[in-house]
Amino acid sequence: MMEVAQLLGTVVFAISGVVAVAERKLDWFGVLVVGAVTAVGGGTMRDLILGRAPVFWIEDDKYLLFALLGGLAAIPLVRHFGTSHARFERGLVLLDALGLSLFAVTGAQLTLELGFDGPTAVVCGILTGVGGGVIRDLLAGQHPLILRSDIYATAALAGTAIYVLLVEAASLAQTPAMVVGAVTIFAIRTVAYEKGWSLPSLRH
Repeated sequence: MMEVAQLLGTVVFAISGVVAVAERKLDWFGVLVVGAVTAVGGGTMRDLILGRAPVFWIEDDKYLLFALLGGLAAIPLVRHFGTSHARFERGLVLLDALGLSLFAVTGAQLTLELGFDGPTAVVCGILTGVGGGVIRDLLAGQHPLILRSDIYATAALAGTAIYVLLVEAASLAQTPAMVVGAVTIFAIRTVAYEKGWSLPSLRH
């Protein structure tokens, strides 16, 4: 279950990376680099922090392959559907929310499997979920979502915390706990976007 979720998240985040730079007039190689870095960035940060070597995509190169395939698949989609602002932005948010939910819970699960405690799993889950998106936004010349008032990292926090509690406190099996955590993240992120909800900013 975890591997399937990680591979799906890899493809989704790679697509989101390509969509994010669709208006930057990059060549195909540049677009694929952004997609791949978006797909593996968060997991790479997590592995480096946890001292896990080699990092996951070097240990198992199919993740890099899936990232490249996701990027390649996104190119004709972007060319066909175009980048009209409203549809473009909504599509990116939905893709990002899906990637965020998949990566956050799998990042938390991997951290628990390595023997770390619940709070560490929550932090590393959030990092796995948001890391690639931060890199993507910076490469796209955008203000990273995590630094805006949008409900983004907060959604990852809620979902990973629920996942960890279900596994450690309620002794729920991994698969249903992952599903609940991922659905929580996706639901919070997408509903917040649709409703225009945000956290209070420091300056009003």
